[in-house]
Amino acid sequence: MGALIRQYLVLWRHSWRPGHAGRAAGVPLRRWLVLLVFWPLFTALQLLNGAALCLDHWLFPGFRKVAVRQPLFVVGIPRSGTTFLHRLLAGDRQRFTTPALWELIFAPSIVQRRFWRAVGRLDRILCGGRVGRALRAVERRLLGGLDDVHQTGLWDAEEDYLALLPFLGCFLLVLVAPHPLLWRLTEADRCLPEAEKKRLMRAYRRALQRHLYVHGEHRTYLSKNPSFTPFIETLAKEFADARFIGCLRNPSAAVPSQINAMVIGAALIDGHDTAAYWRERFFEMLEYYYRHLLDTFDAMPGPRRALSPMERLSAEPLATVTGFYQRFGWTPSPAYLTYLAAEQERARAYRSGHQYSLQGLGVDPGALHRRFAPVYQRFGYPMDTTD
Repeated sequence: MGALIRQYLVLWRHSWRPGHAGRAAGVPLRRWLVLLVFWPLFTALQLLNGAALCLDHWLFPGFRKVAVRQPLFVVGIPRSGTTFLHRLLAGDRQRFTTPALWELIFAPSIVQRRFWRAVGRLDRILCGGRVGRALRAVERRLLGGLDDVHQTGLWDAEEDYLALLPFLGCFLLVLVAPHPLLWRLTEADRCLPEAEKKRLMRAYRRALQRHLYVHGEHRTYLSKNPSFTPFIETLAKEFADARFIGCLRNPSAAVPSQINAMVIGAALIDGHDTAAYWRERFFEMLEYYYRHLLDTFDAMPGPRRALSPMERLSAEPLATVTGFYQRFGWTPSPAYLTYLAAEQERARAYRSGHQYSLQGLGVDPGALHRRFAPVYQRFGYPMDTTD
């Protein structure tokens, strides 16, 4: 606990003077305002969540005995179809269970989930569900504008690295505090001390046990996290019977798309132009992601892993997913096959609204091709710049 508090204080101090802001220039007003709102809310939420997580040990001690059997981890390159694949797989409700955004942020504990579920039942009984419908309307108004970058909703399946927020193991915090403590998460298998890996894996296993305790111990836990790509070796060691699906995409599309998404998020916080900083850091990060994904999958036994190129997934989602089932020894139900067929028709009609230009992002196509040459060569990707 003492080490965690020290890390929190380091990140808090660094956020006010991040390395990319420049000490001479000072911190822009927007960043000050964002941090003045963020830190009190974040701290209060994590204290509340931490207390609730502790209560679980007193009120529901049985969760610690829940077995996490053959979890499936969707990892890979950001902007390479991980969200699409996650939601296709989550459609098999008989087999899989996966956390929703509201659970990860506001109810990581069993106590909180039971409480909010009770509130929901009361709303349906006493108010006919009007409070819930109002919340969904407000949510769409606040989050709907982000759908072209990353479809987000409180009741949608989401990336469960958010469960590591109370333990400062969530890379998303780098937007607020771009400190080495968080950047090292991007090369976790190589850079994190063993004690830190054990601490995070212990907390993460408890998160999975809590989820299965609430949603059904007989079900298979489904995780989707591009940010877990640098944790593949650590996860494979912690969950010895886990399966992995690694998503990837032509670097000419995936790399600029991720840089664009992060530059948009950083601009909301930084208050001035820090695009060059984020562009270079994410170039380095994604170069490692591709290399680590392919190296670890090449070394992993075939029945435990499968690659999912986005180009095939987006064109043939039904055949791609059923291929994964066959590889892992699973049989899809008729109802799930019907669901996949319907999702395939929807996917073929979808057109992304996420638009950008390489020139606008300051991305040099030549540098892109040189740095990711092994990926282009291995998968025969064309060296174009379309998204």
